[in-house]
Amino acid sequence: MKLFTTYGSNNLPRAIRFYDAIFSVLEQPRLPGWSEGWAGWGTEPDEGVGFWICAPYDGVQASNGNGTMIAFPAKDAGQVRRFHEAGLANGGTDEGGPGVRDRYESDFYVAYLRDPDGNKLSCFCYHYDPEKDKGG
Repeated sequence: MKLFTTYGSNNLPRAIRFYDAIFSVLEQPRLPGWSEGWAGWGTEPDEGVGFWICAPYDGVQASNGNGTMIAFPAKDAGQVRRFHEAGLANGGTDEGGPGVRDRYESDFYVAYLRDPDGNKLSCFCYHYDPEKDKGG
């Protein structure tokens, strides 16, 4: 499956700093911009997935949706923690720190953030084993 996602931003330089930080943790490179006013990370369109930010085309303020969230898979719990830390250090806000949740399976490790524009994000890994997690 190929998937490309776009979030709107009201302050592109601020959003780029935030996303450069979290995507660096997730080992996803910044893609060459298609035009001024855009920034993207991931793989080239023919290869898979991409995440883009830009100002909304209609000129209206970017806003976020209730119940809308994008989730990024991680290699392990350490990468989830680094994602959360990088996001907080670069203008994001906490929506739920790294860990397991009662509502999910006990091997699902996740953290939640909001980007500087208020969009909700999560980073997760499956097969979490607290016995093997040196940093947890």
